[in-house]
Amino acid sequence: MTDTQKEVFKTPVNKIRLFEHGAPGSQNLKLTRKYYTEDMPDGRVKHIVQNITDPDIVPYIPDGIGNSTDRQRIPAVLIIPGGAFRRLVYNFEGEDVAKWLNSMGIAAFVLECRLPSDEHDNAEDVPLIDAMRAMRVIRGRAQEFGIDEAKIGVMGFSAGGSYEHLEDYSYEGLARMYADYKYKDEYDKLSARPDFAVCSYPVISIDDCIEAGKRYMSEEQVLERISDSKAKILHKYNPDKLVRPDMPPVFICETDDDRTTLSENSVGFYMAARKAGVSAELHIFRTGGHGYGCGDDFAQTGEWKVLFTKWIKSIGIIS
Repeated sequence: MTDTQKEVFKTPVNKIRLFEHGAPGSQNLKLTRKYYTEDMPDGRVKHIVQNITDPDIVPYIPDGIGNSTDRQRIPAVLIIPGGAFRRLVYNFEGEDVAKWLNSMGIAAFVLECRLPSDEHDNAEDVPLIDAMRAMRVIRGRAQEFGIDEAKIGVMGFSAGGSYEHLEDYSYEGLARMYADYKYKDEYDKLSARPDFAVCSYPVISIDDCIEAGKRYMSEEQVLERISDSKAKILHKYNPDKLVRPDMPPVFICETDDDRTTLSENSVGFYMAARKAGVSAELHIFRTGGHGYGCGDDFAQTGEWKVLFTKWIKSIGIIS
């Protein structure tokens, strides 16, 4: 723990455990979940979650919405925060986004998923398995939360953007490790395919021109310099090479001056979607850097929310 870190942060208590009998591949891993804050140079404070072995989702439901047949069902979004494949930035890329979606009448669920940097069995698979399970649990409990089960999307930030191209429509055999899990239930019979997807400054490709600061390296050189966990997940699940025609519509946003995840990630994914015939929309802002979350309403990054709202209307999720 550094001078800028303090163990004072806690996520809400109304979370939904994804695996009641322990998550597959993590039953024997002994880690204590860690919550702490991290001061940033600009005065903001990050809320960080690490060491997750028992994943869950935290529901954020707009006021007045609940289990009632006389109310119109609302859309929902599974939010996957980023954090360099080793932690989750819960507030900027989770809770803040969830509360903004609530203001639009959209339910949100923030995923606290396992991370490939920890020593889970087949660690590169676990965040994707958690995201799949979360989609199924949300769909299975749609009536309870007043959700339209045909309007459930996924939204990933940074590393979270590499987990979200999940489910049956993109990764055949992804649940190889989950196949032997003996505690399957009614949720596992439901579709994990999202009805729409949003990528914010995603980590997508391992190609030599993509990793920031490694623009002219070969793939082998990139693999040598990035973390083993990140290399494995990007090598195995490279979304810009796995795009298929049955993917849902996708909205992508990025900044030109992002030096953590270069905009080529987003461009490559957009072009792959076009080639596959998937409906896609891409926005690259001149400034804003990396990790802006909801963005600055007085700067370019705040515009993504306006553009997203127009896009989600255009595909019929909200009116």
